[in-house]
Amino acid sequence: MKVHILLGPPGCGKGTTAKQLVGEFTLTHLSTGDILRDAVSKGTEIGLRAKAIMAAGKLVDDDTVNGLVFARLQGETHDVLFDGYPRTLQQAQALGTFLSSQAIETGLVVDIEVPENVLEARVVGRRVCSNNDCGAIYHLQNKPPKVENICDKCGSPLKHRADDSSEAFKSRMAEFNATFQPMVDFYRGGKHYRLVDGNNTPDKVFVTVSKLFKENA
Repeated sequence: MKVHILLGPPGCGKGTTAKQLVGEFTLTHLSTGDILRDAVSKGTEIGLRAKAIMAAGKLVDDDTVNGLVFARLQGETHDVLFDGYPRTLQQAQALGTFLSSQAIETGLVVDIEVPENVLEARVVGRRVCSNNDCGAIYHLQNKPPKVENICDKCGSPLKHRADDSSEAFKSRMAEFNATFQPMVDFYRGGKHYRLVDGNNTPDKVFVTVSKLFKENA
């Protein structure tokens, strides 16, 4: 079993690339958001703690996130693909320690790099299917739906998420940049780290990343 990691800023295409990789390779795709929601819905001890933190309007702390992630990894048999985790240096260090203690191999650490002005245009123009079971993603310029504001796949209305505004993006990027650089420096230079140019179409980015996975199978 290997644990692969997709890194990159908001709007770089991590989620899209992750879904394509899962369709191509035998991978379990895990994001911290999905893990948090699952733990909360199941009412686990750590899930209830995370729920209380979020209800208070606070960010879930590193120790709680790490605990959720490590619990989710227990018993997993397929290779795992993390999308957006780790987010901080502490999380990266803790993950490395946990994987070593469990004799789990670190796979690829793929860093998708995109200029900030391109990211903002991507994020502000993004629209998401309101049906959570579908979750299809569109873009007003790059990937518009066939019918305005209607999902091609399930017919549900599309929504513009509040955190996809220009103001929210700038705030998120300021926070992201403060924590991302120390964390990515932890991986950069290591044998697992790969930097990928994400300023391309999703399909071209996938071809590049897919090639890396095939070379490191």
